[in-house]
Amino acid sequence: MPIAITGIGVFSPLGGTPQAMWDALAGQAELRGPWAKRALSAYPVDNVVSIPEDLWASLPGAQARGDNRSRRIAAYAVDAALADAQADPLSQRAGCVLGTTTAGVEIAENQLRLPSAHCEALSEADMDGSSIVPDHARGAPWRGPTLVLSMACSSGLAAPAQAIDMLRAGEADLMVAGGMDVLLEYTVCGFNGLRLASGGPCRPFDAGRRGVVLSEGAACFCLEPLDAALQRGARVRAVIAGYGISCDAEHVTAPDLDGVRRAVCQALAAAGVKPEQLGAVFTHGTGTLANDATEVAALRAAFGTQALPPLTSVKSILGHSQAAAGAFSLLAATLSLAQGGVPPTAGLQQIDPALDVDVVHGGVRALSARHVLVDAFGFGGNNCVMVLAHPAAYAADIGRLAA
Repeated sequence: MPIAITGIGVFSPLGGTPQAMWDALAGQAELRGPWAKRALSAYPVDNVVSIPEDLWASLPGAQARGDNRSRRIAAYAVDAALADAQADPLSQRAGCVLGTTTAGVEIAENQLRLPSAHCEALSEADMDGSSIVPDHARGAPWRGPTLVLSMACSSGLAAPAQAIDMLRAGEADLMVAGGMDVLLEYTVCGFNGLRLASGGPCRPFDAGRRGVVLSEGAACFCLEPLDAALQRGARVRAVIAGYGISCDAEHVTAPDLDGVRRAVCQALAAAGVKPEQLGAVFTHGTGTLANDATEVAALRAAFGTQALPPLTSVKSILGHSQAAAGAFSLLAATLSLAQGGVPPTAGLQQIDPALDVDVVHGGVRALSARHVLVDAFGFGGNNCVMVLAHPAAYAADIGRLAA
């Protein structure tokens, strides 16, 4: 059962609309900190890509939602995805799956910085770090399943995969799914401790790459079975043809080549797509020495003798937004199919000769095929890979249903 993406919602350092994201990716916008919420000068590397304070202030109901930024951006992205799809969640069984790594940690970190007397005024909502799924979507209660999952930095792609399973099992008519995370001192501390943070820009696949630049944001998608979407006259932005999930459990932080390879092979097999039918790979592309090399090696192992398609990484502009990372890549791929071009990997100076790959850089490159691959990998060996297709790839189905 092909699954249509009928709506998208995003809130990131680039702004709160898909067009703002595409313009910035295509134009290779330069984004850097500082993080206005907290000074991080005590850490060896305090380089981040944060959402500007004026964007935070522009969120609907910002004051009413308090200082829980995780809930605020989740609610915005969910509502925006439903509005973009022109979907009425009250008229059908709509559910929601969101991925996060640190939503609960944000609440604990904030509370630890408050005077002890403030604890008496805490509400139940203040203490519930798991309830990032909005209680109401566009004013209507959920009638389908809701779920929050954490699969490290693959969460934002694994959430739509879980939502697809729910749709195929008949548990819902429509699902909203995506990923979100906000910047925390906890995360900055952790990546500093792992020696993975870069003091300069994130430069995936570059010979001089030095590591991750942490970021934040949210992206969500309205997902429906393709036939149901067409029957209600919805605009189909893209079609999810298949996905693969694996857990290699080889190492806490280092990805395992075979685990990544299996996820890629599963996604291609589920989609019925051959490597030569792919126009691009929207890579996990973190800009670390080990992860970029492992991802390229895994793709080669999965593709066999077939040459790799062009690679790109949105982290070169957006930074690594943790659980939102896979969702941002899926969003970029969706926009890429609509625009007919692949956004460049910004800041690339010299492709690492040891990798020997074609990386899109310098400007948008024409997309040569109707399918693209989206990768997301996370600590603990959590891997998710998805094949995304232009609606034209399903022209026969669309014509049959429209007749």
